[in-house]
Amino acid sequence: MRLLVCEDDFLILMNTAEMLRDLGYEVTEAADGAAALAALAADPFDALMTDVGLPDMSGIELAHRVRATLPGLPIIFASGLGEVDGFDGDATVAFVQKPYTTPALEAALRAVIPT
Repeated sequence: MRLLVCEDDFLILMNTAEMLRDLGYEVTEAADGAAALAALAADPFDALMTDVGLPDMSGIELAHRVRATLPGLPIIFASGLGEVDGFDGDATVAFVQKPYTTPALEAALRAVIPT
């Protein structure tokens, strides 16, 4: 499984990628929304994990842009500020509260990626 992780905080990005790799996922890292969109345009991914607060666009805006071209791509939002509005009832969207643990990431992935 290939995951794209979009996070502007380098240490969180590095730690998250390491946790996901330990779970057996192939991970590509992006530091902002533009880099994530470029990566998604260049390669196929099984899911996107994005921080809500990015420097160039919000993770919510990124998700809406992604959904315009990849409507079924599972998305996991990460934030320390609480839940994300606008995706209620969407079975391909999950949320993890920062700071998150490896089990929390694994649970979010299981919730949105069909096995």
